[in-house]
Amino acid sequence: MKKSIFFLSSIFYLLSSMPVMAATLSFSPASGTFNKSCPLILNVVLDTTGADTDGTDAILIYDASRFTINSINTQSKVYPDYPGNNVDEASGKITISGLASVTQAFSGKGTLATLNMTVKDTAPAGITQIKFDFDPNDKTKTTDSNVVQRGTVSDVLNSVVDGSYTIGTGTCGVSASPSPGTGTIATPAPRGTTTVSTPSAQPKTIPPTIDDAVGGETGTKEFTAAVAIVGGILVILGILGLALL
Repeated sequence: MKKSIFFLSSIFYLLSSMPVMAATLSFSPASGTFNKSCPLILNVVLDTTGADTDGTDAILIYDASRFTINSINTQSKVYPDYPGNNVDEASGKITISGLASVTQAFSGKGTLATLNMTVKDTAPAGITQIKFDFDPNDKTKTTDSNVVQRGTVSDVLNSVVDGSYTIGTGTCGVSASPSPGTGTIATPAPRGTTTVSTPSAQPKTIPPTIDDAVGGETGTKEFTAAVAIVGGILVILGILGLALL
């Protein structure tokens, strides 16, 4: 009888001294300010704290009037198979379900999934939360978030850390107006064009040329021909005069 009591006491001691598996789910970033129309990339982080797991269900609750869920990225994440991802905008619920392979469990800390989100341009400003649907008082509940231990049906999810985010009043993609008094930046001329500088207009007097005085080049030729004719007539008259003498 004493040996039986000692044996049971030893088993109880061993069981009580074993580390309790307490997996956690959290967000990264867990907080921050995001303006309207801005992207928000949110990682769902799983930490099994040493437990070998067969799979994880993360049920998220968000405000659909503030966020648009563009996609759920599960490539190269902690589990090889994600058969149950879903976004229900009507109820503001996101479901992420990952399964381990038959030959290899997952143990450790890593990204369960990445949410690619956008803050709506009509989102009300202020603080909003993205929460895990999780009931710590009911381990038999299967419709909330849970982490299943390898080879069992035990839920080892012990705690969750919800995200808290502030929606700002600014917008994305709008450049600030230049400060007054900063000067004007000249726009360079397109390649292949020539910029000609125009000097200041100044009065300028051009003296007339001989051509201008007699009507240009044509007037000069006519004047020369007339002089030659007159000269010829005078020569003839001179010869006639000498003959009469």
